[in-house]
This record gives sequence, structure tokens and C-alpha cells, in this order.
Amino acid sequence: MKLPMTVFMMAAVLAVVNCGKPADEPVPAPDPEPEPVVEASLVISSPSESSVSFTVDRGTLDVIFNCSDTWTAKIEPEDAKWVSVYPHSGVAGEGKKVTVTVKENESTDSHAAKLVFSYADKKTELSLSQEGLKRMRFTYTGAELLPKLAATYETFLKDDLMPDSFEMNNMGTAETFTQGYYYEAMCLLLEDIAKGDDAWKTKTYTLTRCIAPGSSASQYETFAPDSVTVERVLWINDKQYTYAKGHNKLFANYCTVDNTYFSLTRSMVVCARILHAFNQTGKLPEKVLSWQSDFLSDITYDSGAVSSIGASGCSLNDPDVVAARDAAIAGKTTTREKAEAIFYFARDNWEWLNYENSRKGALTVIKGKEGNCCDLTHGIIAMARSAGIHARYVHGPRTIYPSGAIWGHVWPELYVDGVWYICDASNNASVFGTPTWDLVKTEIRGKYKDLPF
Repeated sequence: MKLPMTVFMMAAVLAVVNCGKPADEPVPAPDPEPEPVVEASLVISSPSESSVSFTVDRGTLDVIFNCSDTWTAKIEPEDAKWVSVYPHSGVAGEGKKVTVTVKENESTDSHAAKLVFSYADKKTELSLSQEGLKRMRFTYTGAELLPKLAATYETFLKDDLMPDSFEMNNMGTAETFTQGYYYEAMCLLLEDIAKGDDAWKTKTYTLTRCIAPGSSASQYETFAPDSVTVERVLWINDKQYTYAKGHNKLFANYCTVDNTYFSLTRSMVVCARILHAFNQTGKLPEKVLSWQSDFLSDITYDSGAVSSIGASGCSLNDPDVVAARDAAIAGKTTTREKAEAIFYFARDNWEWLNYENSRKGALTVIKGKEGNCCDLTHGIIAMARSAGIHARYVHGPRTIYPSGAIWGHVWPELYVDGVWYICDASNNASVFGTPTWDLVKTEIRGKYKDLPF
């Protein structure tokens, strides 16, 4: 079939169009320049080194840094409990700071850890380390402790007081032993020495650093016997140390012994006395004097006793004391002669008055020549100590007289040639060493360096 001419012409036109020259391809636009990539950074400016070493003591360190991103800070490894850091995170900025804190190292081990900053996908580290002790603090062998502990008794003999403290050299580091520390060392060392072998010499003793109470006053000093066995001292030490371990390492003012008080001061003196003897002879004595004082050279001596009731104190070199002393002992040469002379001078020249406790003190008695048993005792003790004679106060709360009467009583005792002699000037019938009351039946409350009432 023939197509119409018009259809044929349209086809031809279409053919011409389809067969024409193709158009040029578009040129693509150039890619934009890539923006420079900024790397996240953290720069530590302080400290200036990449590692920091701490001493054994507690301390802190501020780490200052600049960071271009948010950051976190932590200690690695996580179980490094000796060191911590704060804060733990922050935002980007300059002059950022975290504080590193280390605990005191009480061991011989050294420590190592890292402070790790994390930011973006990066980390920056600062190495941390802490020294260990050259040796455990307050840790010494028995051979090192004995001479120092024994020397405390030499201080006592000189001052009539135990030293407040002394220094020990711990491999170049000075360590201060306070009274609580060195009494603890006495308790530990004496217990091992008493076992009878030499193991204590090389044994290492580490103190828990117990504390002595602020004072051990006379009211806690009522133990009357003149001597005490080492076995009993060990028992007292054990009671004190057990108490301290259960009471925040604080020793008690006293230990109860046979219904009397054995003061902490007395415990320290007696332990020092034992260790001093052992250090000199290499043997423990079976018994030692239980005195907490030498009852003579007391740098704080107040013969007037308790100031709250108005009794005035005096110096052993006071002119009135010296004058009375010299009048009493004129022409006497031996200690026995001087002691007897002082007693009879007081008995024959002073009058007894009836009142309770101390009111006058030594000076008033010496000048006024009268007083009750407490004050007469103050006067005699001042004169005796001024003459270099050991003297102490004795308290009998129930003193039994031949008539059956019972009185509270105080009298002095003077130490002559190894014996304590009663010198009761309150009764003209008394003689040197022998009172008018029944000593066997009398209850003794305490024998004191200073009278507590």
C-alpha cells in the first residue's frame, strides 16, 4: 500500500533531524579546594617533663594543658589507689587544669601509674611514680631500740621527769618518738627480752604509734608497794597495750592493780628502769623500785601542793627553806644525821592544827611553825629535799591509832641508806622511823612525789 506523500515527507524530516551533528558535551565545574584538616591536640605545659616522681609523703600536683577538643582524664591502671585525679572531664580550651593527688606511702614498695588524657580518637599520657620508704617508718630492730629506751631513764634521773620525746635515725631520716611511741616500744621489746633468748636483737618492731594522754596526774597514782616484779610489769604493759589498741591507740591514765592505780607515768619510769638495768648487765632484775619519782630533783616541784586551795609553793632554794634547813642540820655530816635532825626540828618546833587538806604550804609552815598533817609534811619535805635527801608523801585514809580512833592522815618518808623512814611530826611522841599509830593495820592509799590535795 502506498503512503500518502505527506507522511513520507515527515519521515524524511525526522530522519534529517536524527542524523544531524551532535551538540558539544558540557564541561564540568572544577572541584572546590579541600579545606585543611585540623588535628585534635592536647599539649601539657606544666609540668614540663613527661614524667613526675613523688616522694613518700602525701602531695598534690596541678597539671595545666591546652586541648582543642573535649577531653577526659583518668589514672591507669584503675587499681592504682595511691593516686587520683580531678576533674575527670572538660571542654576544649586553653589553660585547663586537673589536680593529681597522691597518698602518703607507708610501705617500702614504690608505685607507678599514668595520667591518661583522651580527646577525639587520641591520647596523651603523663607518667607518675612514687618512692617507697627505705625502710618501714618507725620500724627498728630490738638492738637499735634498747639503748635509746634505756637512755630515757638517764634523763629521768637527771630531771625527775621522763623525756617528752627523743630522736631516732631511720637510715638518714630523723623520727621523733613521743612518750606514747616509746612506751609502746618498751611494751613490745620488754615482752620479748623476758623470753630469755636473743631473738629480740634482730627482730623488727613496727610501731602503731600509740598516744599518751595529756597528763597522768597524782590522783591516778595510788600503788603503794616500793617494789614491783618484772612479771607484774609485763602484765601491766599488756593491759595498757590491749586498751590502747581498742581505744584509737590511746593509752589509759592508769592500770588498776590490786584495787590501786598504777599510773602511766609510773609504767614508763619502771619500764625504763628495767631496760636501763638490762642494758647495763645483760640480765633482767626480778624486781625493781616502783617509784614514779626519785622524790628529790624535781624541776617543777611545788611544795605548796594544790594552788586551787590557796597553798603557796616554794623553791628548794628559797631563803626561808635554806635557813630552816641549815638551822636543823648544823654540825651534821651523814645523811642519817641530817634526816633525823630535820625530823626532830619540825616535831619539836612546829605545832599541829586540826583542819583538812593543804592550806598553808611549806613556806607558811616554816615561817609560822604550825599546820595540819598535810602542811607539816610540806615543810619537812621541802627542807629534806633542799638538803639532798629523798622525800615523799604518804597518804593513809584509814590510819589506826592505839585508842581505836581512825583518821585520815598524811606523813613524810625520808630515804636514808636504802630505807624509807616515817617522819610524822604531828605528834610529839613520834620518833624517827616509828609513828604513834599502828602501821600494820593502817591502809595506805598512795606514796606520792606531790600531794594531790
